[in-house]
Amino acid sequence: MKRWLSWTLGVVFVVGAWLVALATPPEDAREAPFTVTASVGEEATGRDIVATVEGLRRADTVTDGAWSAEGNWLVVDLSISSRVSPRTLAHATLQIGDRTFAATERADGSLYQQGLTAGVPRSGSIAFELPADLEAETAVLRLATLSDVRLDSVVEVAVPLSEIERSGEAELRPREWARP
Repeated sequence: MKRWLSWTLGVVFVVGAWLVALATPPEDAREAPFTVTASVGEEATGRDIVATVEGLRRADTVTDGAWSAEGNWLVVDLSISSRVSPRTLAHATLQIGDRTFAATERADGSLYQQGLTAGVPRSGSIAFELPADLEAETAVLRLATLSDVRLDSVVEVAVPLSEIERSGEAELRPREWARP
């Protein structure tokens, strides 16, 4: 075999191996959740979750009946149900850059960790306490009916933090059956 042919084949194989390496999914891809992306006001339907983020509010104080807390709060008003069987809203996180914030469990009236009925939406709010020095422009809200979201569907909604006007106080909406 001629020397130039050997070099050409060697280069082709190296480039081919490089392309295969680029096309190979990362190690955690085999367990990644199936994301369903939606916008504020748009219904998102996953395997066993149907959710609509109806509104976003920021406030210095959040109240829920007699309970209140000061801080940098994001309140998410939503309507949510399961599709197949009774579930809970077990996963509600806000991803800002490489940081993840879970919905607060302190407010008794929150929809977080509450039961969901198949086909019958509930409306209410969940709240996230954010760092006081937060300067992020955007975040991603993630909702799911299982706390371990591997290989399950997750509703993702882009949250334009910089566009949400901040008020002094925000009250969580009462949990109730959603009205069509």
